[in-house]
Amino acid sequence: MTLSRNARLLLRVAMALGLAIIYVPLAIVLINSFNADRTFAWPPPSWTTQWWTKAWENEGAREALWTSVKAGLGASAIALVLGTMVAFAVQRFRFFGRDALSLLVVLPIALPGIVTGIALDTAFRSVIEPLGVGKGLFSVIVGHATFCVVVVYNNVVARLRRLGGNLEEASADLGADTFQTFRYVTFHCCVPRSSPAGCWRSHSASTKSW
Repeated sequence: MTLSRNARLLLRVAMALGLAIIYVPLAIVLINSFNADRTFAWPPPSWTTQWWTKAWENEGAREALWTSVKAGLGASAIALVLGTMVAFAVQRFRFFGRDALSLLVVLPIALPGIVTGIALDTAFRSVIEPLGVGKGLFSVIVGHATFCVVVVYNNVVARLRRLGGNLEEASADLGADTFQTFRYVTFHCCVPRSSPAGCWRSHSASTKSW
C-alpha cells in the first residue's frame, strides 16, 4: 500500500504524539527523582541522589526489587519455552484441535485482565493449594507467564510464517539433520522475534510485580 506524502506526515505526527504521551510523563518522574527540593519544585532548583540512596538503603524496597526481578526472569523463561514450542507445533504441523489450541493460547490476553485473574485465583484455590503449594512467588510467575506466552507465541508464529519451509528444506538437502537445521537455520531466524518479546515481557512482568 502506497500512502501520500500528507498521509505519511500525519502518521508520523500521530506516532510522535503517542510516544510523547507515553514517555514524557516517565521522563518527568525520572528527572524529579533527582530533585533536591522536597516539594518537587519545577524546574528543579538543585540536584541530588539522596532519594535513590535512601530507596536503596530501604530493605523492603530491595526485597521488592529482587522479587520483581525473579518474577520477570521466571515468567520470561517459561514464556520463551512454552510460547516457542506451541508456535512451532501450530505453524509446522496439522492436527485435530490446532485452531482451538491457538485460541486457548491467545485467550488470556484477549480476555479482560480481571477475568483471567479471577480464573487463576480460582484454579490456585481449588487445584494447586490442596497439593500443598500456597500463593507466593510461584503464583506470581505463573500469573505473568500466562500473558507472556501470548506475546512470544504471536511473534514466533509471525516469524515462522514469513520464513516458510524453503530454507529448512535447503538445509536438509545439503545434508543437515533435524537438530542442525533447527540450530543453524530456524533458531537464528526466530531469535530476532523471540528475544525482544522475552526482554519486553521480562520488563513488563518486573514492573507489574514491583
